Amino acid sequence: MRFLVPRVALIRLLRVVCHAAHPLLRIEALAGVVTLACGDTEAGCEAAISQPGVCFLRHSKLKKLLQSYHSDAGHFAAIEIEVTPEGIRLGRTTVSRDGWEISLFANPATAPRTLRFRLPKEDEPKTDTQMLLPFVPDRTASPAPANFIGRSIKP
Repeated sequence: MRFLVPRVALIRLLRVVCHAAHPLLRIEALAGVVTLACGDTEAGCEAAISQPGVCFLRHSKLKKLLQSYHSDAGHFAAIEIEVTPEGIRLGRTTVSRDGWEISLFANPATAPRTLRFRLPKEDEPKTDTQMLLPFVPDRTASPAPANFIGRSIKP
């Protein structure tokens, strides 16, 4: 998905559409229009679409990044946004997909209207997040302090 949109129009759309109750923003680029939807609110503006598509991301992260371009308003009358399976590029900034939790759908006709977070089932046991961390012994660690009481375990 790739499009060029007026920066000020995009910021205004985000202000109108996004609210805290719905953290996910749906962006659709199709037929010369970029449409933003969040919850039951939807708005759009004209844009130059290079590749159509639909993506979902957290609107708070997009707002923060767009605000960083505010001081350079003269240089960024229009801003290009490209979403790929690897991440998102907004102007001169590229962010990995993992950092933003982006879902991309190349075909707008088959893209869902909404996405929901998967909630754990009631009968699923809760896993302590510390148990999910990999165990890799630190071989570069310094020896125990002189006042350490205990025994060392040799590998």
